[in-house]
Formats: sequence, C-alpha cells, structure tokens
Amino acid sequence: MRWILELIVRYRVIVAVLLASGLSLRLISSPPDLQAKTARFLAFSFFYPLQVTFDQATKAKNIYAENHLLKSEVALLTAQVAQLKDEKIENGRLRRMLDFEERTPLDIIPVSIVARDPSPVLKSVVVNAGTNKGVLAYMPVVGEGGIAGKVVQVMPSLSLVQLIKDPLNRTSILVRRTRAVSILETENGIDYFARFRIHEDVAAGDTIVTSGLGGIYPRGFPAGVVEKISDEGDRLFKKAAIKPGIDIDRLEELFIVRQPPQWAAFRAQLDSLGRKR
Repeated sequence: MRWILELIVRYRVIVAVLLASGLSLRLISSPPDLQAKTARFLAFSFFYPLQVTFDQATKAKNIYAENHLLKSEVALLTAQVAQLKDEKIENGRLRRMLDFEERTPLDIIPVSIVARDPSPVLKSVVVNAGTNKGVLAYMPVVGEGGIAGKVVQVMPSLSLVQLIKDPLNRTSILVRRTRAVSILETENGIDYFARFRIHEDVAAGDTIVTSGLGGIYPRGFPAGVVEKISDEGDRLFKKAAIKPGIDIDRLEELFIVRQPPQWAAFRAQLDSLGRKR
C-alpha cells in the first residue's frame, strides 16, 4: 500500500490529469440529471472553497503590500517631522544669533562648530572661519550668554578654539557689583571657581564679567554668576563657585570677536617678547 502512495506522489501531475479526464468522460456519458448533480457538488464542495481561498490569499497579499507601503510612508513622514523639528530649533538659534549680532556693539564673526575634541573632557572645538574671514590667533570667542574660549590656531577656512573648560585656559574676571578682580578657573572642566581675598565683598548671585586684563577679552563681557562662597578654612582667600553664562557642552554656534587695535598691538608686543626670549 505504501508503494502505491509513493507512486501517486511521485507522478501526481499525471495522476491528476488522468483523474480529471476520467471524471470528464464519466460526466459526458452520464445522464443529464446526474451531470447537473455532479456539477453542483463540484461547485459547492471544490471550486467554491478554492475560489474563496484564492480570493483570501489575494486580499492578504494586497493587505501585506499596502501595510508595507504604509510603514514606508510612516517612516518617511517621521523622518521629515524630525527634520522639521530640528530645523525649527536651528532657526530659533539662528534668530537669536542674528538678534545678538544686531544688539552687540562688538565687531563679531558668526561661526558654526564643525568638529569637537574627541577626548572625554571637551577642551576645544573647530569652527568654520579662518584667515579667509580675518580670524587671528588669540581672538576671543563668545556665545549668546557669555565667554566661550579663545582662538589658538588659525587655518585658511577653519580655526581651533580653546574652550574655558580647558584647565589650562584661565580668564581674568571681576565682580560687576564690587569690581573685585580674580581668575576664572576649572580643574575638571565641570566645576568653575574663582578665588578672592577674604575681605572682598563677593556674594551668591553676583554677576561675573571679564576684567579686560590679559589682552584677550574686552572688559565687561558676561562670564557667569556666583553660585556660592566657601572659605575652606583659608585665612587669606575664599572660593566662589561660578556657573558659566553658557552651556559649553551644547554649543553649536559661536561668535569670534575681532580685537580692537589696542589688543592687536598688545598681542604683537607679547609675541615680540616671546621671540626675543
């Protein structure tokens, strides 16, 4: 019996043709009423279920194709919405930059950050302006809310900016309210502080601005706000924790400040002293 089943499976096409031919001949030679009954039986028992199954398979195929198309359209629309949101945020930043550029009396060069320091502690960035826009070494770099760093290397169309997060980058500052002078420092690129003489009037909430000393930043540019004061047992100095005026880690656009003539002359004198040594 098994060999018969194997034979039928192997030659199933021929067997199907023979069966169909045999049924056809039987129907042709049968009486009309038997032919009608057989036709109805085949229609309801075989052809109709087969047609329904075929229709359902076609619908399922169409639904799958439509679902795939809808998923592709959803993915495209999601990407477009995300792009529009990013463009909206960028437009807001650019509008603020334009407003800042119009409000400030300084001669500034708007720039965008094109590369960042890959080290764990972000110490420098590369901006898209160089000698092609008149950028020189030691020019101060600022953001909308305060100082950001200084130019340390200039290329034809790019410049390297040393950020205030770099522990080697120190800035001369003063308290706007009392004019007490100090140095803005950081040891880890996260916490910023300045030391003042123990008798000087400095309090939490005081605004810190650049002092104009050192030949880099013009006087009076915002640097941050005093968060708290601690003496740490020191009889001579007290330490002021300072919150910078800008979020260094989220910078995307900056301004390079063109130095006025006195700063350029001062820098030239420093360079000449360095060459003589």
